[in-house]
Amino acid sequence: MSRRFFLLLTLAAAAAAKTPRAAVSVPIRGSDGKPIELRKFRGRTVLLMIFSTQCDDCIRMLDILNRIQKDLGPKGLQVIGAAGDPNAKYMLPIFTQRYRPAFPIGFIEKEAIIKVADVPEGMHPVVPILLFIDRWGMVREQYYGDNPVVKNGEPAIRALANAMLGVTPAGTQQAASK
Repeated sequence: MSRRFFLLLTLAAAAAAKTPRAAVSVPIRGSDGKPIELRKFRGRTVLLMIFSTQCDDCIRMLDILNRIQKDLGPKGLQVIGAAGDPNAKYMLPIFTQRYRPAFPIGFIEKEAIIKVADVPEGMHPVVPILLFIDRWGMVREQYYGDNPVVKNGEPAIRALANAMLGVTPAGTQQAASK
C-alpha cells in the first residue's frame, strides 16, 4: 500500500474517539423486535456501523460492509448494523428488504448511540459511525462519517478490519505464523 494511504490512516487515527475503551452493551433491536446483543459476539471481531436509513453515504457503506462481511466473516469478523434515525423502528423492515444486508441489522435509540459511541455532549456526529471492537469487547478504533478513513471507503476499512483480526488482548499484532 502507498505511503499516502498509511499517512491517511495515521492522521485519521489521531482524530478518532477515545480508544481503547470497553464496548458498552446497548439495546439494538432487530426489525423483528429480537435483541442483537454485542456481548453475544465475544470471541469475534465486531465492526458496528451506526447509520441512518436515509443517508446515501450510509447505503454506500452498507454495500462495502456486505462485501467485507462475506470475505472476512469466515476469518472471525462480524459486522452489525444499527439504524439510529428517529423512525428507524418503522423504516427498518423496508430498508432491509430493499438493501439485503449480509449481517445482522437493527435499530438503536439516540441515548444508546451516545453511550456506545461515547459521543461528547453537544456533538452531532456525522453518520455512518464505525466502531471496531476486538474479540475481548474493547473498542479499538472509532470513526465518524466525516473522517478520512470512512471517506476513503473500502480500502481503509478493509485494512483496519484485517488488522483487527490480528489484535491480541494487549492490543499488539499477533506474530505471523511461518
